[in-house]
Amino acid sequence: MRICALPEKALGEGLLFDFDSTLYTNPEYARFQNEALIERLAKERGESLEATRALLDSLRAEDAAAGRGKTSLGALFDRLGIPIATSVAWREELIEPGRWLERDERLRGVLSSLVGRYALALVTNNPRSVGLKGLEAVGVSEYFGAVVGLDDTMRPKPDPAPYRRAAAVLGLEPSACVCIGDRYDVDIAPALSLGMGAILVDGVEDVYRLPGILL
Repeated sequence: MRICALPEKALGEGLLFDFDSTLYTNPEYARFQNEALIERLAKERGESLEATRALLDSLRAEDAAAGRGKTSLGALFDRLGIPIATSVAWREELIEPGRWLERDERLRGVLSSLVGRYALALVTNNPRSVGLKGLEAVGVSEYFGAVVGLDDTMRPKPDPAPYRRAAAVLGLEPSACVCIGDRYDVDIAPALSLGMGAILVDGVEDVYRLPGILL
């Protein structure tokens, strides 16, 4: 865990959580999501999976060379002519969290303690429906006052628009919120750009430790 910044005002009023590899730790499921989407892209382009992977790697290398940092898979697809609306449809078709994730009683206990002090929101690069299914699969949907998905802004993280939307839905200024996510470039950097607090985690095991920091 790395505390990147915390608001001065009573540690903030809202917590904005990423979902994948933040509220669960399941490398196989995280890998499946990427692979399923890349396979779908290869099929759409009529090329081999290896060729599509190589193309995406080349785009990532271009970004790194230009100092742009990492970006989301949806943003890469958009650059290849696959609009965000199509990415939303593919994700809704291919991703079923309940097949991979189980109810997490320890996470429920952590979030139930936090929700007494903070308003909670989920900010995911998956569609809102997939985010809701994910929360239901791990048993914590009742604690979240807002879920902002890819289809809500059509601008995936690291664009800051999803964070602005989540703060607005909670009725808070961005500066009153703390973001919790597992990817610095995609989750943390855009939150910091809005003046939010931010905590970088390595998975749900770090989320279990949040009450000791935030309460």
